[in-house]
Parts: sequence; structure tokens; C-alpha cells
Amino acid sequence: MKKIVKLTILLLSICASGQIDKNYEKKLNKLIEKRKYWDEESRKSSDLEVYDSLDKYNTEFEKLLLKVTESLPESIKSDFKTLKKNGINILTSKDGNFRIYTWNTLGGGTMQFYRNIFQYKTDGKVYSKANKLDSDESGCNFYELNQVTSKGKTFYITSSIAVFSSSNYYFEAKVFAFDKNKLNTKAKLIKTKSGIKNTLGYEIDLSGTSNENQREDIRDYMNMEYDTKTNTIIIPLLKEDGRITTKKIKYQFKGEYFEKI
Repeated sequence: MKKIVKLTILLLSICASGQIDKNYEKKLNKLIEKRKYWDEESRKSSDLEVYDSLDKYNTEFEKLLLKVTESLPESIKSDFKTLKKNGINILTSKDGNFRIYTWNTLGGGTMQFYRNIFQYKTDGKVYSKANKLDSDESGCNFYELNQVTSKGKTFYITSSIAVFSSSNYYFEAKVFAFDKNKLNTKAKLIKTKSGIKNTLGYEIDLSGTSNENQREDIRDYMNMEYDTKTNTIIIPLLKEDGRITTKKIKYQFKGEYFEKI
């Protein structure tokens, strides 16, 4: 009888937890809908009040998402299907211990502005923090998240893109790790001629004279890729003047560091 009572309490607890999660997701989606409304209004009017409202709901969404990811440890496992349908990009590491939430603020034109929240689990506890940016930074869209183990420690490698205009982009591979229950955003694992680095990045300018009269499919060669089978960061070979080539530069994880091959 006691076992039945305990099982019933456990099931009720799980159901209640799931219900809280769904309620929060509804609140988050309402803020997304308001954000979309003001984005549509911004296309009709240049009134500063419209942009203030757009910024307001981006900030409210960020605060609520931080609250959810901080106060509900189970949220790191939630699929958040409706959030994804509404344009929130959610990346989860293979071990389930690191998540990145990214969204476009819709506050830009050809230049895109992004916000991110990092959620991570270490020593059985779940933490969450916003990616703080300087006032002149546009942020980036994290589009890939991978992991490797070096000297018994797990490192996470992200791929991201910053959009400065319809023809100007910045791609970056960045390394993260957990140190003493904190997210280390400056972990170093990429071996270069000038030392061990935290990031590996490059800028693409399609409007520059060096890329004029390029082949029509040249955009297909400008992206950063990650080969999960060989744990290799793959970037395009750019000439000194910024001209994109079809050749590639590769940094493969060799057991301790990513090294150029």
C-alpha cells in the first residue's frame, strides 16, 4: 500500500512539474507573439515608440526565459516545441549538459541583432545566464554545438554567424567549458601559430571588390562547418584581399587540442 501511495505522489509530482513547464511556455509564446506584432508595426511606422515596444518585449522574453531555465532544472531537457516553431533556436549538447537559446530580436534591418541564453548542468545543478553584450555589439546566431574530451574534461565547440549586412558576415568557432560550477566562455582548445586560442573566426564581405564577378555558387563555400565524424572545424581559405576560394582549412581535434592539418 505504501509503495502505491509513493508511486502516486511521484506521478503527480511529475505531472505537476510538466504542467508548470507548459504554463511557462505559454507565457513565453505570448511574449513572442507581442514581439512579432511590434515587428510588423515597425515595418509600417518609424515611430520610436514602436521600437521601444519591440525592445521591451525582447527584454521581457529574456527575463522570463532566464527565470524558467534557472528555476526549473527539468527545463534543460524540455523540447520546447512551440518555442522552436516561433523562431527560437535551441541547441543541446550530446551529453545534455549544455544548452544555448538564441533568437533574433527583429530590431535590425539588413544588420541582424541576436540575444542568447546559456543553460548548463554541472555537479547535479542547473544554471543559466544571459550572454551579455556591449551596446555596440549585434550578437550572433549559434547554429551548431559539438563536444570533445581533452585530458578527461569536456569542452563544447560552437559555430556561429554574426550578420552585419546582407553581404557582410562573421563566422566563429568558440570553445566553452565548466570550471567550478561556472561557465567558462574563454576556454582554450584551438592550437594556432600564435598560441592556444578560445576562438577561430573569419569575416566575409561579398560586396568587396575582391569578390566581384565571383562564381554564382560562391556563397556555398563561405560557411563554417564541423565534421562530427572526425571532430574537424572546416573553414574556407580566404586570400589576403578577402577573396573566397573553394579550398578549405581544417582544424582537427587530436586528443588534446584542435590542430591545423
